[in-house]
Order: sequence, then C-alpha cells, then structure tokens
Amino acid sequence: MRKTLLITLVIAMVLCTVACRGNKDPEQEPAFVFGTDQAVSKTIRKVDTFPLMPTDFHYTDYAEAAKTLDRLVFDFAENDQAVIPNYQPDDPSTWNPLGFFDDARVSIPPSVTTIFYKGRTFGFPTYVGDRRSSSEGPYEAITMLPMVLGASFVGIDKSHQTIGDHTYDFVEMTKAFYDIAIDLVLNTTGNTVQGKSFWYDLYPQITIARLADLYPDDDFQMIVTKGADAWLSALPYMIDSEIGNDYEFTGFDVRFNLPFIGRHIEPPNGGLAFVFYAAYQLTDDNKYLEGAKTVLDWLQNTPRNPNYEAMSDFAFYVAAALNRLEGTTYDIQKMIDFVFENDAAFRAGWSVLSDEFNGYPVHGLVGDQQYAFAMNSFNLASTLVPTVKYDVRFADDVGTYILNLVNNAKWFFPRQMPLVNQTMTAHLAFDPEGSIIYEGLKRSIGTVSPVAAGDATAMFSQPSDLSLYSSSHLGYLGALVKETNVTGILQIDLNATDSFGDKTYPVHLYRNPYSTRRVIEVDVGSGTHDLFDAVTKQIVARNVTGVVNIDIKGDTSRVLWTLPANSTFTRTDHIIYVNDVAVAAYQAAVNIVSPGHSSYELRQGDVIRMTYQSPYDDPISNMVIRFGDIVVYDGMPILTFDYDKSVLPDTDYDLIVEIETENGLYDRSTSRVICR
Repeated sequence: MRKTLLITLVIAMVLCTVACRGNKDPEQEPAFVFGTDQAVSKTIRKVDTFPLMPTDFHYTDYAEAAKTLDRLVFDFAENDQAVIPNYQPDDPSTWNPLGFFDDARVSIPPSVTTIFYKGRTFGFPTYVGDRRSSSEGPYEAITMLPMVLGASFVGIDKSHQTIGDHTYDFVEMTKAFYDIAIDLVLNTTGNTVQGKSFWYDLYPQITIARLADLYPDDDFQMIVTKGADAWLSALPYMIDSEIGNDYEFTGFDVRFNLPFIGRHIEPPNGGLAFVFYAAYQLTDDNKYLEGAKTVLDWLQNTPRNPNYEAMSDFAFYVAAALNRLEGTTYDIQKMIDFVFENDAAFRAGWSVLSDEFNGYPVHGLVGDQQYAFAMNSFNLASTLVPTVKYDVRFADDVGTYILNLVNNAKWFFPRQMPLVNQTMTAHLAFDPEGSIIYEGLKRSIGTVSPVAAGDATAMFSQPSDLSLYSSSHLGYLGALVKETNVTGILQIDLNATDSFGDKTYPVHLYRNPYSTRRVIEVDVGSGTHDLFDAVTKQIVARNVTGVVNIDIKGDTSRVLWTLPANSTFTRTDHIIYVNDVAVAAYQAAVNIVSPGHSSYELRQGDVIRMTYQSPYDDPISNMVIRFGDIVVYDGMPILTFDYDKSVLPDTDYDLIVEIETENGLYDRSTSRVICR
C-alpha cells in the first residue's frame, strides 16, 4: 500500500460564484480544494435511455403522502383496546380501521424463555380488506416493519407517538417478529417456518437492522448480530454445497444448513451482504466485514445476473460503502447493472423499466416488461441514492433516475388514474386523499392499458389490490426528495436512507436536467456554513447563512455538503476529509459504451467502444481489456477495440475493461456478452 500522505488545506478566503439571496451574483473564481478536478462520471446504461426532463413533469409530495398514510393506518390506536378485525370482502365499510392491536403475548409469564417479546404488538392486512388477517395472524413483517421504517424516514418518531389520548412505542412492538429459537426476524409471528424463501427470510432481517440504525438499543443490536451470526454460520454451506451453484437456491434453513430449491431460485446476494454490513457497523467485529466481502466477492465474479426481488438493491450500496470506508475495489457499476438490465437469470425480464405503457411513462419503475411494482421501485431508491454519497461518479445518472421515478410513481396512486384504468371501481371513502397505493401497474388487462392493479384479486381471491405492504414504502422515497425553486431540479438527500452512514453533515444531490445553466436556492439553515461540491472538489460558498443562490451548469450535477464555516480539509491518499468525515474522493472512471446492454451477442467485426476519465493531474497509464480471464489488450488507454472472435471459445463472458492511473487509482467496467 502506498505511504499515506496527509495534507492540510491552506487556502485563502475568496468570494464564491454564489451569494446570499438579495445580493448580486459576483463573477469571481471559486476556491478549489487541492486543485481543480473534472467531473468524473460512471454510466448506468439503462438510465441513458431515460428522458433528462420528463414531459409534463409532475411533482408528487411522497413525504406528505407517507405522513397521511401513517395518520390513516394508525388511527386504530385511538382505541386502546385490542379488537379482532372482521373484514367483509363485499363491504368496504368494514375494512377500516385497517390496523389492530394484538395482546396475545401480554399474559405470557416471564418464566417462558422460548418467546423473546412478551408484550402488545399490532397488525395490518397485507392488502386492504385482506380477510386472511386477524389478531392471530398471519400479518407480515414485510408490511409491518416498513410501515414503521417508512414513517420514521420522513421524521415521525414511532417510538413515542401520541394518537388520541395515548402514546405508543410501535418500534418496540416490531420485536415480536424476532424468533429466539432461530435467532432470525421472521415474516410472521409465532411461525417458525424458515428456509423456504431467501426473500421472506432476509427482507424482515434487513428492515429491522435499518430500524436499529434509527432507534439504537441493546435489544436491536442483539437481534441484528444474532441474525448475522446465524447467516454467517450457514455461509460456508451455501458456498460449498454440491446442490446447484453457490447461493443459487430458493431458500436456506439455517438450523440444519440445508438448501431448498422450489419453483424458482431467489439468490440472497446483496441482502445477505447488508445483514453482515449492519452487524459490522454495530459491533466493529471483523467477522461480519469478512462475511459481507465473501458475498460481494461472489457477486463481483459471478457470470450470471442473480437479481431477484429487492435483494440486489443492497449489493452496490454495501459495495460502495466498503470501497470508501474499507478501501475495497468492488465493481459497483456491475452490481447496479444487475438491477437495471433485463437479463436476470432467475426472474426473466426483471429490471428497472425504460418504457411507456400506452403513453404512460414508466421509466424508473421496477418490474418486468408487463408489470411494474411500487414496493420494489421505492426500495431501490432508498439504496441507490445514498450510494452517491460514497461514489459521486454516479451523481448524474442517479439524479436522472430519481427525477423520472418521482414523476412516474404517481401511477400507483388510485386518484392519479381514471377508474377505468384500475381494478377498484370506486375510491375508498375512508381514504379521501388516496394515500393507499396499488401494488403495481400492469401494461394491460384485456383491452384496457395500463391498469393499476395487484396480485391480491387475481391470485389470492382478495377484494382489493390496494396494498399496505407497498404503501408502507412511501416514506422510503418521501425522505429523499424535495422541490427546489426550479421545476425539475430536486433536492435529493443522500443521508436520509443511508443506514449506518455518518450523518454529521447534510449532503444533497442537485441534478440540472436542462441544457442551460440554472440558479437554485439552497437553504443552509441558521448559523454560518461553507458549501462544498464533492463533484468538482470546489468550495462554492464561504460563511453563508439562510438561503443561498447556487449555479448549476446545464446537464450537470452538484453534490453539496453543508459544512461548518471555515472548514479545514485534509487529504489522505485520494480521499478528502472534514473533521474525519469523508466528503469526497479523487477517482478515475471507465465506461463501456458499446455493447450498449448486457447479454449482447458479439459478432466478428464488432467494435468495443470505451470512454475514460481521471483527475486532471493524474493521467491513465494503463488499460486492460479481457473476456473473463482471457486478456485481449494490455497497454495505453484506447477508445475503440476491434473484436476478434478467433481468440475466444464459444461461451458467455464478462467483458471487463480496467484502467489504472499514474498515482494508482483503479476502475473497471463490466458488460455481460455472448460470443458464438
């Protein structure tokens, strides 16, 4: 490892290109930290097909929708009594109140050690009017835990919430899903069935960990670490199993270390990495870090796209955090492509969409080519946005993705769609603002296109496709975005859903989708502050307070840290710190431009095209192009390479382009290709 060089910033106080509101905008040079830097960018190829500025852009206040939802679904708590719900499928008036208290555990004696949580809890149906729910269950953790987490993300203290004349700790109640016999958070209470689905086994564990970040206590730390221990003990058996390929099971029984293969494969990938990452952040125990690395190492090298449901959403997020915090070099772009590209090996066509359903844009929504899902769309935003905090090279494309998602997720709301374009024939009287959303949006049902719909009516014979498990995730997106004074330029909060990240200083992404310069108003709050742009390593404002005017050039982004006035910057290797908080990094970038999508079939005569960038004072010294382990080029950086089929056997490959700079910065870009 290169010798660490610590440099202390000594920079003169200068006027910036911004001014407080009411002052003129002086045209003077800004202050640069450790010299100027170009905006180095990584490409998400699917996002390059999105409109930079959606046509007829409409801003939906998802934070307010999440708060409205919370008031609606928790209004059952005005009555402190436990009341068994009696949902009648043909009578929507019986569907409210939606929730209920469950006192089944209140009378359990302290001497009973087989049950961890012995108190009141609460329940919701998975879908509105779902008659499968009662005080005896099954009500699901994938609904309950995100309902608490989503509300918490938008600023509601669910550990001390007053409703009517009563104050409740709904966070404490979520501990009922922890099963002490298995040491895992399960999807249903009182049900020890485990090992049949990675998705249902891991997502509750992930969500309880994210709650532990917001509401730290000893119980939560124990639940997170015990769960990580259980999965860590199982990890070698998932890797060395003689059944199938590594991790490629439907589920895994952690008690007996037995894989389960059902009708489809659900690789745990990034979800499992996050379980270990959370435990590492809580304990600083290196065994959990090594567990996360083991999973990410497999993802780095696997030749197939293992994307299934929301598990892959956590891979690039954990990888980006470890690259910044631990000095790893994971290929974040490859892991993002797992989610965005439509070549998933185990769920055909599952991806981030770039499309229209009969004139309704769905760019940024998640699903297959016929069916976009709300929950998956909101969850992805909650991990992709904080990834930019750790790797600013993705700022442009993540900003474009979020703008399209904010515009297009409105189709999930029943009052945004004509009744003919949804499976409900009337709006719910007890939901006048329409805060309970549909599970998804189908391209068509019969001759109607598109249709806000869900699986409940078609698959489970339930009376409604309005989905509480989907609605519970509204706060995931609501916490991230706010409007600015310029339509289409959003304030995107990189701290809001950064579970276990350092949130000492506010940091926001602003993406200008227009071709020309815009000036936005940024409120830095009371006191005096410096504004630092992590994209250009530029101090754009010194000693400012209140509302500040900020320039953003056309088709560019700023990632602005709000720092204490007169901050002192230090640099260790390529990372820039303020008071031990990493606020920026010097990075190189290489992007494969062509082939333009994964699973591309290369033919003799095809040209592979690349772009590359590095800091101004650190040129790229070497480029390697390889198909898997077969090196086909090693030399000075080039922009094009002529594909020669004769040197490669027929098979599928990871086409990998790697670069290194004179000062040792490294990057790679990966595209899955077929050589025949």
